[in-house]
Amino acid sequence: MGVCNNCGNQISDGQLTCPVCGAYTGAGAQANNQTPQQNMYNQQGMYNQAPQQNMYNQQGMYNQAPQQPQKELGMKWFHFVIYFQLFVSALVGLWNGFQLLTGRIYGENTDRVYSYFSGLKGVDTIIGICYIAIAIFALVTRFMLADFKKCGPAMYIGMQVAGLIISIAYIASVTSIVDGLTEYIASSTYGTMAVSIVMLICNIVYFKKRKHLFDR
Repeated sequence: MGVCNNCGNQISDGQLTCPVCGAYTGAGAQANNQTPQQNMYNQQGMYNQAPQQNMYNQQGMYNQAPQQPQKELGMKWFHFVIYFQLFVSALVGLWNGFQLLTGRIYGENTDRVYSYFSGLKGVDTIIGICYIAIAIFALVTRFMLADFKKCGPAMYIGMQVAGLIISIAYIASVTSIVDGLTEYIASSTYGTMAVSIVMLICNIVYFKKRKHLFDR
């Protein structure tokens, strides 16, 4: 609705003359003039918004940090374990088990040692069986690791823990039976245990970083 400039009467939009006084209102012209102007502003706003949004989107793309490629993990130690260490561990376990079961660990003094310390033969028998079991377990673990089974790393760590426990149990049992028998125990036993503890920690860290590789 518009208002006549001459008499103040209300007139409809787009009506060129006032129905009361007949004066020319120019409303139609004014309406026609506003429409293109509004369209121009609307179009201008539309044109101005799109590039601004694109600019922000592009700026967001440029500001994103580039993804760093994942560093490839070395597998040399893994190959050493499955192709050499576990086979050697199995052989050593079988040999130690055989030595303990037969009493050859004491050399020519086997009969004398067992005659003095009757309880020692039972300890050697139990520990010897444990070493043979560890040797068999080492071979099974080897194939689990080689096939990238999920249980492979856990079996390998468990084998090392079991071997360490057996060594500690053997030394504790022998020294509890007789104090003077330490001369028949290899002098490198304690050093081997220390190395085993260090290697156990290193292997836990090593296989934890490569846990995602064992997914079968």
